[in-house]
Amino acid sequence: MAHQDYNPQLKDWQRIIPSSEPGQGYIEAPGGFANPVWQTRSSVPGAFEMSLIDALQEVFSDGVTELDSLVEGLNAREHHDRHGQVWTQESFLQEMAVLG
Repeated sequence: MAHQDYNPQLKDWQRIIPSSEPGQGYIEAPGGFANPVWQTRSSVPGAFEMSLIDALQEVFSDGVTELDSLVEGLNAREHHDRHGQVWTQESFLQEMAVLG
C-alpha cells in the first residue's frame, strides 16, 4: 500500500457558503460516516513510553540502524527497561511487541 499523507476514506465536505443568519450552517451528524481508527492504542502513551520515544529519537539521530547498536545506545544513555534493567536485544524486541 502506498504511503498517503491523508485518509482517503474521510467523507468529502460540501462547499459551504457562510450564512449571515445563525443556525443555517451544515453540521455533519455523528456516526453518519465511517471514521476508521488508524492507531491500535487504547490509551495515550505513559511516561515510560514517552521517555522511550525521546531516547529512541536520540539514538536514531546518531545514525544507528542496527538492533545491537540501538540497544547499546539506549543503555549508554542510561534509559533502562520498565523494570530498571539494562536493555538486551531480547528485552527490547519483547517491549516492541507489547507496544505494537
